[in-house]
Amino acid sequence: MDFFAQWQEVPDTLPVKNPFRHCWEAFLHHVVDDAPYVPTLLEGAKAVQLADLAYRSCAEGRWMPVPELKL
Repeated sequence: MDFFAQWQEVPDTLPVKNPFRHCWEAFLHHVVDDAPYVPTLLEGAKAVQLADLAYRSCAEGRWMPVPELKL
């Protein structure tokens, strides 16, 4: 089977928005228009917790339990 003959280029259809810019625009929309701000403090804390556990998991070479995070 000739896999290279089946190759198709994927067109660039949409401009890719920087994730930091996306969050910043959502925050500004929240401030100016009083729209709900989806990333809460708890969600941010969970992201930091997950990053820390991933780092520790890699360093120790084992799975890490993810405890429930309460503020």
